[in-house]
Amino acid sequence: MASLTPVRETPLVTPADEPAPVDAVRLGRYSGFVRRQWPVLLLALALGAVGGMVRSATSHHAYTATVSVLCPPVAIESGLPPLADGPYAAIDQKPILDTMDTEAQLVKSGSVLEQLKRVPGFKVSGDELAERVTVTASAYSRVLVIGVRANRPSNARQGARTLARGFIKLRDRVIGQYQTRDRQTVNRRLTVLEAELKVLPANKYEMSRITARTRRQAIQRQIMDAKKQLRFTDQFAEVVSTAKKPTHPDDPGSDVNRTSGMGIGLLAGIVVGLVRDRRPRRLSFARDVRRRIPVPILTDTGREDLADSGRRLRNLAFAEDARTVLLTGMPGDTADAVAVSVAAAFAHGGAPTTLLRVADDQLPVHPPEDPWEGEQDDGLGSFRVVALAVNYGDRGLADAVEQAHQGAGVVVISGPPLDTAEAVTLAALSDITVVTIALKKVTDRPLTAAIAHLISAGAPPRGIVITQSKEAS
Repeated sequence: MASLTPVRETPLVTPADEPAPVDAVRLGRYSGFVRRQWPVLLLALALGAVGGMVRSATSHHAYTATVSVLCPPVAIESGLPPLADGPYAAIDQKPILDTMDTEAQLVKSGSVLEQLKRVPGFKVSGDELAERVTVTASAYSRVLVIGVRANRPSNARQGARTLARGFIKLRDRVIGQYQTRDRQTVNRRLTVLEAELKVLPANKYEMSRITARTRRQAIQRQIMDAKKQLRFTDQFAEVVSTAKKPTHPDDPGSDVNRTSGMGIGLLAGIVVGLVRDRRPRRLSFARDVRRRIPVPILTDTGREDLADSGRRLRNLAFAEDARTVLLTGMPGDTADAVAVSVAAAFAHGGAPTTLLRVADDQLPVHPPEDPWEGEQDDGLGSFRVVALAVNYGDRGLADAVEQAHQGAGVVVISGPPLDTAEAVTLAALSDITVVTIALKKVTDRPLTAAIAHLISAGAPPRGIVITQSKEAS
């Protein structure tokens, strides 16, 4: 067999110390995180939604019912001058009307709130009861909007109606007292003015007629203004918009709570996912290897026969003119069966093959007395087996590989565990390095670190062989 030139492949992954391009945006890192942690994100999102629904169902909501009361302007003072000024005092005042601010204060008066306490759900202290009542008086309007807050819609509606009735009764009573007093004052004024009118001279042709007529007209004017005050009609307050049963609570509804819960759950899921993503993950399926390890999978012994896997690896080595093939695994014993299959495939192809198998210290380093006593692998071919001791250091390993090539065209090395320094040394001496892993026995972090050591030594692995993967997908 002609001598073959070792071929070095371009690293399949970028070393950790190599800086990424400035304009590189690693969007795959985020999509990979979502693919790896989607069960956690989905579960956290669902738990957040359930928590929001539970909060909406168990929290105490507040409902506000409003009622609108029309309060017409009412004269609480006559505007006439006092009787002490005499019947001839000038009348230049208008009746003083009450203001909406004054009537708004009556809504929260003690007598009105006492009636509200009789409604179910309002048996609280006076200060707390006043905080549940709101009064709004719009500008340029005579309508008071009274709001009453309760823990139930029915209680809020009943409380608003009771408060409106109590306010109207109190307003009529208070303003009625003012109006009664004013009418009494006006009637007394009329009595005095009529008496003054009677004592005036009755002869209108006397010399004093001008003065007398002026006095009579002044008194008659006073009498006319007083009668006008008595003819002023009372304006009573009335409800223009009755209280209705509120349909939605004042605080955010269940939709807001559910959305907030989903948002909080998603944030918690991201945090948990980041923590889980930073921890070593056990590789249980072939898809886990594809997602987490940046090295292609060459074959899967759980899906095809071991002999077929050996032929596939032999063809790969033939295509790349490789004379030295290293099979190192994690755990280390996973490489033995694959190495035997590859050596048998090489031998069946006509290439003199030597299998360097790592042995303990008690096994001999040199070939046995019958060096060509080979092992059979499904009748594929015979090959020589040589024990390899790993305690001789880097130079001893190099000498052992060189001696194995004497009389053999291809050397297959069943190397030590992947995470050892001897595996890195043998990878540097080999043309192709294949990593074997046993599913459910390996975590991603140690495997990635070991592969990174091979890459930094200039011997990146050509691919991965999955063993014991009957449950792999």
